[in-house]
This record gives sequence, structure tokens and C-alpha cells, in this order.
Amino acid sequence: MGKKTTEKFKMLGAIGLVTTLLAACSGGGGGGANEVNQSNSGNTSKNTTTTEAPAPTNNTEISGEVKVLSIFGSGWSDYFNSLMVEFNKVYPNIKVTYMQQLTDDLPALISAGDNPDILLDGRFPSEWIKDNLIQDLTPFIKADPTFNPDDFYEPAYKRGFSADGRIWQLPYAIDPNFSIVYNREVLEQYGHTEFPEMNSLQEFEDFAKQFWVAENGEQVMTTFSPLELYGNFNSLLTFAYMNGADSTTFYDPATNKVNFHDPKIVEALEWLVRFKRENIDDERIKKLQESLPKNTSRLIAGKSLFEAAVVVHVQENLKLNPDLELVPMPTPSLWFGGHSMTMTTLGKKENEAAAWALMKWISMDKAAAEFKLKNAGSVSAIKDNPYLVEQAKTDPAMSVVYDIVQRAQKTPPYIPVEFESELNAKYGDVISGKIEPKAFLEHMTQFTQAKLDEQAK
Repeated sequence: MGKKTTEKFKMLGAIGLVTTLLAACSGGGGGGANEVNQSNSGNTSKNTTTTEAPAPTNNTEISGEVKVLSIFGSGWSDYFNSLMVEFNKVYPNIKVTYMQQLTDDLPALISAGDNPDILLDGRFPSEWIKDNLIQDLTPFIKADPTFNPDDFYEPAYKRGFSADGRIWQLPYAIDPNFSIVYNREVLEQYGHTEFPEMNSLQEFEDFAKQFWVAENGEQVMTTFSPLELYGNFNSLLTFAYMNGADSTTFYDPATNKVNFHDPKIVEALEWLVRFKRENIDDERIKKLQESLPKNTSRLIAGKSLFEAAVVVHVQENLKLNPDLELVPMPTPSLWFGGHSMTMTTLGKKENEAAAWALMKWISMDKAAAEFKLKNAGSVSAIKDNPYLVEQAKTDPAMSVVYDIVQRAQKTPPYIPVEFESELNAKYGDVISGKIEPKAFLEHMTQFTQAKLDEQAK
């Protein structure tokens, strides 16, 4: 990929695609924008009937035509097509077409008979499973002697499992959530020499509140807002994890029970509400934001000590101020987000071996891992990633990423019904004090469990 193309993609990744990316990496469950009614799928075969195909003996024996539809749409074309140039060096007889539409456009594409073979998206594909749009990958894995699940970071690989043990996804890339980027000058200005561990909500609060400073009614210093960590559910998830929760605290797939009202989650939301009430005045923050130079954040303007950020934002901040320093978020709060690939039931049977080869190469190949990181800032889920190790020696952002992937043991809860619309609709009333956190989370438990029970009938 030429420099111009690379820079164009990086700009898109940092600006145009970030909102989509972060929504897709959310800890939220299935459903949402990618719901497709089975009656429109054009395919009535069950997704449990895939047969094991014998693995070809060499790459040139595999041929076919594979169409890929992703959450990134046309903005990814140059990057993905360049990635396919590398793929075709290994698999010369597989033709890959990158579709210009988004995964949100899947229903219209199915109606038009323009069916993808692979879907690349962020959330666990509960609705696609329910609507028989994607295949269980277990038969392909069992038939492939070169596939070793131990090559992946375990939490990243298990993001693709459903409660019954079927495997629906291979990881395209992982988001190690989150890095902290901070300003040492501000840290020392307020009497500190080291950035602390902050391994509990209380420790986080005790440190962060020192930097929420107002003088004469004006906000003069801040941190990032814990309530604005790439979405309401991501914020709640991260700080509930810091408080000792894990994915099964939110949802136990073995029992199909949701537990939003668990004390660890209730305490985390109560903490978020209290932190906002005691430290963050919206009018003062608005006035501070308006006083900053155009397109400048509080961190870059020296009006915030630290931000918690995904990799692309860390890299952008370091470009603007190379003197910023990095540490991981507290270990208990760390979790793997990311994007994954699924194989549809919509494509031609004769192209399945080619589709599997493409998914496996993108997910597991070291050359693919290097290309993804070098050209898109995407971190592969494989443990043996020499290019990441090499970059971590000199690139502060990659050094923290490498640290996080060694530490993180948690994944989001994949609740197989859509619930975030209800959560978002009432979340503002919780933060403003109109609804008590415990009452809200009890409501979310009842609301979501009713949908789970209905789905199970």
C-alpha cells in the first residue's frame, strides 16, 4: 500500500470510522442494527448441518470466489484490497471481492440476491445465529489439521463461542481496552511523581478527583469523564469490571440469566452517578470546551491530566504531543473488544473452503498480523506476533497494547437479545438523579430477562 493510501485509511480510521468501530466493539449483546428476519434470508437450511470437508493438501488446491461485507463499508476498500494482495501471494486461486456496502445493508443485499460469504463485524452475532444467516465453524476447525486454538489469546478466541460450545467467529483483530494517556507536566504540577495503579473504584476516585479543579466558578483542570468511555454500556462495563465483576456477573450463558442488579454492578453505577454529581459540572465543562482552540481536546490543551482511550486515539494524541505518557487502565478493568469474521449460510457451497482459508489467514497468519498493524493499527489476536513485539520496543502505544494483551482476561457479556436501546433511553435519567441506580438495574434485569425468556420459548 502506498503512503498516500495508508495515510488516507489512517485518517478514516481515526476520524470517520471510530464511532462505528467503538459501537461495534461495545460490550453489548446481540441484536441492534444487524437484525435480519429469517423470512428474508433466502436460505432455510439449518446452520447446524455443515459437514466436515477434507482439508486440501496445499494452498493452490483451494479455489473459489469469496465476497466480504464489513462494518466499515467503502472507507475500507483500499486497505482491504491491499491486504488481499498479500493473501493472494499465499492463495493465488481465490478471488476476493470486498463489497462497498455496510453490514447494516445486509437485508437489502439479500433481497437483491447479492449475498456475501463472510461478514466482518463487532458484536456477537446473536441475531444472525437466530436467523440462520451464519454457520457454526466447528466442522471447519475439526477438519483443518493446521488450526490450533492455542495460537490465540484465549479470551479473544472465546469471544466467538455461544453457550452451547459452538464457534461462530474468528477474530479479525482485538481492541485491548483501555490505555491511559496522561500529561506528566500536569501530574507533577499537582504534586505527583508517578501515575498510580488505581485498582479499585475508591482508589480511582481518590486520585482522579484531585484533578477536577474549579477556581472562581471556572473549570481549570479535569480528567476524562468515567461516564463517557465510548458509550454508556462500555462505561458501566469497565467500572463494574474494576469493581470485581466479569462477563458472567452480567449474564450467565449456562442458565440464560441476566444479572444487571448484581451488587458489583449496582455499586459501579452508584459510583459513576456520585462521581458525576461531586466533580463534573456540565455548564463549566461546556464553557471550558468552548474556550479551547478548534479541534483541540482538553488533554492536548493541558486542561486534563489523562484520558482512557482505544489504540487509534492514543496514537492520535501522541502525534499531537509526543511527550504524553502511557499506562494501562487498572488490570481488573481490562477487557478484549474487537472485530470478528463469520461465514454466512448465503454463499455457494463450493466457495466455503476458500472462505475458510481467507478467514483463517486473516485471523491467524503472521504476515496478515503485520500488515493489519502496520497499515490499520489493528492488533491480531494471535499470541505469536513478532511485528507487535518489535513495535512494542520503540512505540509507546504498542508497548502498552502488548502489556494489556498479556494482562487482560475478560471479555464483554454477549447477551443474546438487544437491550442497549432501553439502557440508553433511561441512562440519562439515572445520571441526573431521576431514577435510582439500583431501581434502574432491576428494571434492566427484568426487561432483558423477559426478552431472553421469550426467545427461549
